[in-house]
This record gives sequence, C-alpha cells and structure tokens, in this order.
Amino acid sequence: MLNPQQNSAVSYCEGPLLVLAGAGCGKTRVITEKIAHLMAYKRVSHHNIFAITFTNKAAKEMAQRAAKMVNLPEGERLSISTFHALGMRIIREEITHTPYRFGFSIFDSSETHNIVKDLLPKGSNREQINTIQWQISAWKNEGLKAEDLNTQFTLAEQVYQKYQQRLIDFNALDFDDLILQTLNLLQNNAEVLNRWQDKMHYVLVDEYQDTNGSQYKMLKQLVSKHRNIICVGDDDQSIYGWRGAQAENLSILKQDFPELKVVKLEQNYRSTQNILGAAYDVIKHNPHEFEKKLWSDLAIGDLIKISSFNSPEEESLQLSAEIDYQRILKKNNFSDYAVLYRSNHQAKLVEQVFRSNNIPYVMSGGRSFFDFAEIKDVMAYIRLLCNPKDNSAFLRIVNVPRRGIGSSSLAKLAQNAESQHMGYFKAAGNDSMLSNLPARAAQKLKEFHANILKLQKKTLAGIRADAIVDELITEIDYIAWIAQTSKDKTGKFNRTKLVTDFQKWMRSFSKEKDMNLIDAAAQITLQTNKDDSSNEDAVQMMTLHAAKGLEFTHVYMIGVEEGILPHKNSIEEDTVEEERRLMYVGMTRAMQNLNISFVKKRKNRFAQDDTLDVGPSRFLDELPVRYISGYGKVNQKDKEDQSVSRKSHLAALRAMLD
Repeated sequence: MLNPQQNSAVSYCEGPLLVLAGAGCGKTRVITEKIAHLMAYKRVSHHNIFAITFTNKAAKEMAQRAAKMVNLPEGERLSISTFHALGMRIIREEITHTPYRFGFSIFDSSETHNIVKDLLPKGSNREQINTIQWQISAWKNEGLKAEDLNTQFTLAEQVYQKYQQRLIDFNALDFDDLILQTLNLLQNNAEVLNRWQDKMHYVLVDEYQDTNGSQYKMLKQLVSKHRNIICVGDDDQSIYGWRGAQAENLSILKQDFPELKVVKLEQNYRSTQNILGAAYDVIKHNPHEFEKKLWSDLAIGDLIKISSFNSPEEESLQLSAEIDYQRILKKNNFSDYAVLYRSNHQAKLVEQVFRSNNIPYVMSGGRSFFDFAEIKDVMAYIRLLCNPKDNSAFLRIVNVPRRGIGSSSLAKLAQNAESQHMGYFKAAGNDSMLSNLPARAAQKLKEFHANILKLQKKTLAGIRADAIVDELITEIDYIAWIAQTSKDKTGKFNRTKLVTDFQKWMRSFSKEKDMNLIDAAAQITLQTNKDDSSNEDAVQMMTLHAAKGLEFTHVYMIGVEEGILPHKNSIEEDTVEEERRLMYVGMTRAMQNLNISFVKKRKNRFAQDDTLDVGPSRFLDELPVRYISGYGKVNQKDKEDQSVSRKSHLAALRAMLD
C-alpha cells in the first residue's frame, strides 16, 4: 500500500516531476511502481521507458523488483541501467556517427594515467600527472570538450587536446567519454537526437542529486521532446561534489522545466523518531531550495549515545567490546552492526582490534578482483582480441608471458606504427614495420601476431566468450608462467586461483547471458567492485560515502571530530555544507540504535612521535540535548562508568559464556 505522497508521485504522468525522497522514504518502490503504472494504466511500451541510476547494483536490484510487477514477453527486458551503460549503448548503436569504430575499448584510470604521463614532459612526477588527469576529468564532467576551452594556454589544456586525439587513435574512450561523447553526438546530430527522443517517452532518474553537468545536459537533450522526466533524489544526500556531482541541478531542473511538479516523500520507514529528529536538527543548518522534514510513526527509540575517548586505541577497544557484548546479550547477528567512518585510514585500528578479538568483519572498498595483475593481464588479452587497435592492451601483454621482446624493440615498433598511423598490433604482423628491429624480436612479434589473429577470427565469428578465454589461457600457457614467476608455493596457489576463478566466473557469466567476447568485455568493464555484496555474518565496515543507500540495525560512527568530519580540507575550502550532508547520511543509516564517538588526542599521521589535540565535531553541537546522551552533560558518575565499561562488558561476556 502506497502512502498518499507516494501514490501522487506514481500516478502523475503528465510532464516533468521531481520526487524529493528523504532517507528511508521508499524511493526505489516509487520508481518500480511508476514503471508498472505506466505500462498497466497508460499503456506505455516497456521499450519507451528508461530508468537510470548510478551503480550496476542499484540498476540490477531495480530491474529485479520491477520485473516482478510487470509482464514482459519472453526474452524482453526493461531498460534500466547506469548513466555510463546508457551512454555506451547509444554510442555503440550510433557508432557510424562518431569518430570511433566498432569494438572500441574503454580505458580505466590506470590506462588514462599512462597516456597523460606520455604526453607530459619527461620527469613529471605522479602528483603532476594526477593533477592533469583530474582536470581533464573535471572538464569532461562539466560537458567541456578540448576545443571548447579555446585558449590552449595552460599545460592541462594542451595535454587535453592531445589526450583526446590519442584516445581516438587507440579507438578508445575513457569513462567520462561515455557521457561526454554521447552528449556531443546528441547536440550535433539531429538525426540521432530525434531517433533517441522518439524512443524515450519516459525517463526516470534515480539519485538525481548526484548528477554532474554533462549528465544533466545529456538528460535534457533526451527528454526535450516528450518532457516526461521523473527525477527522484534528495538534496540532503548530495555528497559527491568532489567527483563532479552538482546539487544545484535541482534548481536548474526547476528553471529548465517551469511546469515541474514537486512531490515530497517525508514519511520514513527506517529509523526511530529520535534518530530522525536529531538528523533533521543537523541538516537544517544547510540552506535548502526545497524544505522537507522527515517523520516516522515508528517507536521513539533509544537516545543517541555519544562517547568520548582519550585515543583512537581506546575508542577501538571499547567499540569491539560493545559490539560483542550487545550481540550476545540481544542475540543479534554480527551483520546487524555497521562501523562508519569519514576516511579509510580510520579503519586500521578497528581492524586490528576486531582480528584480536575474533570479531568477523567485511570492509567495503577493498581491492577489486579486477585490480589484480593476473586479471588485468587476461583482460588486456581480451581487449586486444576485441579491438586490435588497443595499443595500451598490446603494450601490456606483448611480453606477458615473456617472449624476449625488449623495450627498445617495442619503442621502434611504436615509432614505425605511428609514422604510418597504424595500430601496434597490426604493425607487429607487417614486415616493413619490423624491418629495423632485431631479427629475434621481429620473429617473436610475428608469432605473437599470428596467435592473437587466430583467436580474433573466432571472436568475430561470435564464439561464446568463455570458450575463447579458456583457449587463450591454454595457448599462452599462462598458468605455467605463473609457476615460473611466483616467489613461493603460496603465491603460486593464490595467483593460479585468481585465473581459474576468472575462468569459472566467465563460464557462468557467458552461459547466463549467452555472450560473445565483445559484449562480455564491455559488460565487465562497466562492473565495479562497489557493486559486490556479501552475505557473510560479519560487522560491516565502510566509509560514510560507501554507506549511502544502505541501512543497518545498529550503527557506530567513529572519529566524529573537527578536522575529520567536517574534514579539514572542507573547512579550508568552505565546503562544510557537503560534510554536514555526509553526517546526515551516516545518521540516517541507523534503524534502531545510533552511537557516535570522538577522541581527544590523535597521533599526527605525518609525524608519529607527535600527538595532536582534537575534539568533537561542530555537528555534535547541533544535536539537541533531548535526542542524545553522554555529550555536553557528562557527570562524574558517567565518566567513571565509561572508564570501566569495557572491563564490565568483558566480565559479563565471560559470565554468560561460563
């Protein structure tokens, strides 16, 4: 049963709509119900409804929920995807109208880093490379192409021009290009724009507050004909300004669509009244284009407990004892508890204490499966099979396993190829391109070219992805190479398992989707480690940014100190409003209990012998006394209780276990 506000959002189908959905107010349900309503009552074909969100995980969950509510012909799917996946779809379907060719590659940040490095003067350090790389990404997020800058005065502008041409030469796009090049295509080709506008009668956008400049411009182009754009979001949860998100897109939407209808979802189904009241009193200190106040008919709930500690070590020990004690006392699962923090470095001590006390935990934001060198090697082979012009992939694997091709030989090959505007792989099979190379290197390059060419033909023939991957790993004898280059048996086992696990996963993935290698490679590239989830019974540990969209029965926010939350950089740059939204996001993850802690002294990360005096975040002073306990009114008995609480909890645990 939908509440009146949710029902209003679902049933309104006559133009642009903004659904301001507060934390825990059922926004995903509104989107899926809206899709079902459009199909059932407005007779809109599922081919003309597009839903867009920000992660593959969110898109998958939304598609699963919506599929249960609508009847689709066998083999048909709803168009629910991320912004980047939609961009990739448009570019692939309109490839003849772009400077790219079928089978283009998508370069990750490490590959684009190498391109920028090559274009900068020799001797440029990593910080300089990162700064230029970040600036190019920022321009793209604003929807600015290299030619839009015009001036060409700065080094970054000069590199941007060359960088973009290098990508075209490689027949590759970076992640930002999936939006920017789509926008460019829509703005400059009326035929393409009309075709996609005719497809997209209704466009639903999840987490609208996280859109950047180029994403909004792309949306505006796509919906300008039918004007049925439904944006669902929460300005109080806009926490990605550092990566280009523009909370002001809410105001821009109102300007560009004057007939915009606004529906506010304010009934929270997640948190107790005390948690919501406290969170509201924090976030109300930010200016608002649209006012809203969450409410709940759930229980009033426990007061928010705020604790102070002398050091991070003391904070971590108390946290461990508290979770263990509460779990046993209340017969909860470890997975009912979440530990949230502003920055990853805060988690190190907690991890150590959890391991010492046998408390299982799962950290989000850990190393991705696709970050391991062995998987990157296999993926580079796959990319080269799909796109022979992918010079970056060629350079990564032409000597993996070792083939005796020296770097000087590769440099000569690259120079020869570029002089003729030829891809490196094609040059490796061309006698004239190999003529000035040592005979042995030339022969090895020709052998490599022949082996890859054989597999490329099978790839183009549409043979299923897993069969080609299995043949590839056997052909290059990759497992034997791992054995030769591993330092010990443990390393050999772990590295081999990575590859065999990838093969098993590819078999399952290919069978489920019945995919050829080109389609599989594109889908894999868009997948991120953040979308992985764990069903393990373990305490969930993550940054406040990673926690957005999640909920937990019991939440511990640690290190809530001035200089950490708000972060010192935000204080210096006067961007504290976004930090306050981050505080709000953390608080509203809690369903029943919220515990917040800070420390008084912390070691200087840059001078370990030095200790810094720190203290409570300004946000704690924004919490009304009626919602909290332990802060601003701590008496002597509270201090004594706090000093012995860890020992008491451990003693109680032992007694219960005995």
